[in-house]
Amino acid sequence: MKMRSFFVALLVVGATSASAPAGSPSSEGAFRVFGQVQTPKIVTVRALQKLPDTNQNVTYFAAGSVVSHSFTGALLWDLLQSVGIIVNPAIKNDILRKTIVVTGTDGYVAVFTAGEIAPNFGGNQVLVAYEVDGQPLGTDGPAEIIAPGDKAGGRFVHNIATIEVRDGTK
Repeated sequence: MKMRSFFVALLVVGATSASAPAGSPSSEGAFRVFGQVQTPKIVTVRALQKLPDTNQNVTYFAAGSVVSHSFTGALLWDLLQSVGIIVNPAIKNDILRKTIVVTGTDGYVAVFTAGEIAPNFGGNQVLVAYEVDGQPLGTDGPAEIIAPGDKAGGRFVHNIATIEVRDGTK
C-alpha cells in the first residue's frame, strides 16, 4: 500500500511540475517573443488585440477528420514587425534567412520562415489567434498559431509559450 501511495504522490508532483511555473508568461495568459528582434517582450491577448485583427475561416485535417473553424487574431508578421526583426541591410534579402520557432507550453514546436510570411515574398497569413468561432480560446491557452494554408493542423501550436526569431545561418 505504501508503494501505491508513493506512485500516486509521484504522479501528482509530476503533473504539477509539468504546468507553467507561477509568474511565467504562460501562467499569466501570455507568451514571450525573443531572439533576433529589437524589442523582446511578453505578449498578452490584450497586446495582440491592439494589432490589426484578422478573421479567417480555416478548414484542415486533424485527428483523421476534416475540421472547420473561424479564427480571430493578429497576423504573425504584424506581431513580429511590432518587435522589429533584426536584419542586416548589407545582406540582400536577409529576411529570407530568418526562421520563426513557435513552442507551446507542452513542448510542441512548429517552424516557419520569415520569407513565407513576409508580404513581399510568400505572404502566408499565419495567425496568432486569440478567438475560435467568436469565443476566447480558453483551455487552449491565451493564443495559438494557425497556419491556414496548411492542409493538416500539424503546425497549429496551442497555448503558445514562446516565439523565437532565429538567424538560419547560425
